[in-house]
Amino acid sequence: MSWRAATIATALSCAFAGAETAAAQEPPPAQECYTVAQTREQIARHGLVEPSGVLREHVDPKKSKPLAARLCRNGEVFIYDITVLHHDGRIESVPINAANGKPHRAHEAPAKGEPPKGER
Repeated sequence: MSWRAATIATALSCAFAGAETAAAQEPPPAQECYTVAQTREQIARHGLVEPSGVLREHVDPKKSKPLAARLCRNGEVFIYDITVLHHDGRIESVPINAANGKPHRAHEAPAKGEPPKGER
């Protein structure tokens, strides 16, 4: 085998090895979502808040209408992903922690007197 052929073969084997390593290190899917039947099972198994209560608490019928709600699991955290249609036509996804019924992360409002998250 010539020097050039050996160099090309080495480069290709390194490229394939790198691709295999990258594929092996890919993180698992960020989120797993459930069907209606699976949601009922997860609610019973983990003692999660009922979705109807979450909708009543977090969707103001004067301002918006719920379009869909689904239970998803992000790591060890169960989240209701609620899609709402606002009266001005905007569609928004509202994540709610299914264990406690409170807004999840980015949708948490700061406590009174606290600056918004970016200004702390």
